[in-house]
Amino acid sequence: MLHVSFAKTREAYDDRSKTETRRFWKDSHAAKFRPGTEFMGITKDFRAGGKRMHASKVIFCRKERLGDMSVDSFRREGGTRYWKNRKDYIDAMGGPDLVPWVLRFEHIRACQNREETDVF
Repeated sequence: MLHVSFAKTREAYDDRSKTETRRFWKDSHAAKFRPGTEFMGITKDFRAGGKRMHASKVIFCRKERLGDMSVDSFRREGGTRYWKNRKDYIDAMGGPDLVPWVLRFEHIRACQNREETDVF
């Protein structure tokens, strides 16, 4: 399963209010995130002691210039929970002319009635 770290926005991912993230990935890595693909959110890189959080499903993954980010996308990113406004977010990411990958996703609820059996 693919993993995506939400180290800087962990609370918003964990409470399921974050449904979009921007990443400066290589094209070959971004290509793995096709619509319908499931990935596991993690607290930070496993090499730094990261832990699994919960799974999500890709809605889309596409490139978008930071300056073209909508107010809705800013809210999906975590909005004013982490940044004062959209401009501050864009500046923190490197400026309006950079073009990261936008990963929009939906959170997957864990099966709560699933029975697990140990095989010895």
